[in-house]
Amino acid sequence: MRYESNAYATPGPTADAVHALNTFAVTAAQDEPTVARLLEQALTAVETDLATTRACVARVAALLEQADAPQAPAAVAPRRRVGAGLAPWQARRVAAHVDENLGFAITIDHLSTLAGLSSSYFCRAFKDTFGEPPHAFIMRKRVERAQQLMLQTREPLSQIALACGLSDQAHLCNLFRRLVGQSPSHWRRSQWQEA
Repeated sequence: MRYESNAYATPGPTADAVHALNTFAVTAAQDEPTVARLLEQALTAVETDLATTRACVARVAALLEQADAPQAPAAVAPRRRVGAGLAPWQARRVAAHVDENLGFAITIDHLSTLAGLSSSYFCRAFKDTFGEPPHAFIMRKRVERAQQLMLQTREPLSQIALACGLSDQAHLCNLFRRLVGQSPSHWRRSQWQEA
């Protein structure tokens, strides 16, 4: 039995039209169950179909209850371990050694000895401190030094590669393209044109 107030009583639609409207309302609500869309459907159906209006309002209430329900805690960024990372003096010593010796071979064993740590612990502590593994840090520093030399001198790229501790120009080009996104010669020309 349907209850309709006299204030909203209008000549009712046919049974087929009501069924079609109910089917449309349920399908649309399942496709896009947003509060705004459901309220819009309820407002449209309020004068012609009280059952659809009630169904939309009930769905809105369910969506609002879901939104108010306690959620699982959001994924928290991993906290830094207590005591993890290099001490400030270790970080300064290692970074200074890398900057001073970019033209030479730099080994993890030598860096860990400078910091007074085992190689495996040093690698974990280094990454906690600098945000990247030692090898990636050294390669990035070599590319930065190559960029400085390309801007300050007219040396060929093969000489710059050797001065930065890289084996040859191809090594410099591959590393440079991976870290900077373009070839060293293209980068050098674009920087000279801007100056």
